[in-house]
Amino acid sequence: MSHPGSLGAVDQPADLPSDATASDAPESWLGARWGRLLAILLALGLIAASVAVPWSEVSLRVLGSRDDSLIHQDSTAALSLTEIGGWGWAYLAVLLPLIMLALAATVLDGRAGRAAAVAAGGALLAMSTVLVGAAHRVSSGPDETAARWAEVVRRLTPVLDDDYGAIRFGYDSLGLTFAVLGVATLAGVVLASWWPGAGRFVVAGAGTVALLAGLAAPWVTVYRVTATELDRSTVRWFGLGAASVVVMVGTVALAALVWWAAARRSTRWRLPLLLVTVPVALALFIAHDFLQLNPEQWQDAAERARFLAVTHDVRSAAELAQLAPILLLVAMVLTWSAARRRARAQ
Repeated sequence: MSHPGSLGAVDQPADLPSDATASDAPESWLGARWGRLLAILLALGLIAASVAVPWSEVSLRVLGSRDDSLIHQDSTAALSLTEIGGWGWAYLAVLLPLIMLALAATVLDGRAGRAAAVAAGGALLAMSTVLVGAAHRVSSGPDETAARWAEVVRRLTPVLDDDYGAIRFGYDSLGLTFAVLGVATLAGVVLASWWPGAGRFVVAGAGTVALLAGLAAPWVTVYRVTATELDRSTVRWFGLGAASVVVMVGTVALAALVWWAAARRSTRWRLPLLLVTVPVALALFIAHDFLQLNPEQWQDAAERARFLAVTHDVRSAAELAQLAPILLLVAMVLTWSAARRRARAQ
């Protein structure tokens, strides 16, 4: 058996393919598509979760005491996908064609693949309209829950002990979140199918969009209840302390580094750039868990004393801002992989 560098390997006729070449041949089709196929599997998991979990869920929790008797009440109300009106059924109607077209754009070559990508683009536009409508349908959930929470606070505060504990509310729209992530993943698959080799730009673009959403939109809604009214205000990232400013400035710098690395043609310094990006992106992602989003951490005590109760709701912009470093890290990994392939081809 010949080994690399032996006479047998050197003297092999050029017109006879080696075993390695023969084994690589059937992998060429999969090698060009494995990333998109993996993304489709991820999208299917997210979409399955979007169908299974509620699209709007509100909860109210009372924990306190009265005359040394413990009071503990929990109530939850949820709306499934098919209970949010026509938007839920429209989501299901567009979903299957979108998945099939994205898969066809991935597995087909030539004009058939491009035609499938164009059709998938139309399905993505339709799905975007559906998701915007669904988001508008459930957008009143937090404010409606806060109004109910304020009524409970006004009714129970006078009868509970001074150290009564807490009356809190929560709101989640996990179904909508999973749907947006799944559709966004399919959009990346379609773009990468139309523009082969552009995976790093697609993922970097997704990370940049998440970052811009975090920069532009409020992160926290603060609700303050008095005896007669419910006060509502929003807080953006720069109003949450120096730590949040450092995190967002660091994410902007990371995005600039990733885009520069993705656009450059040189293959030098590809590994050092990746090694720098990994700890920075992970540190930025973890740092979000330690930011002061709770008004109890930054609101003046004298101001809080003016209200019967204060609570807050973390908005999706904060979650997108936390997701951005991970997307940028994936884009840098793809950039490193592309630069490695170019270096080997030289």
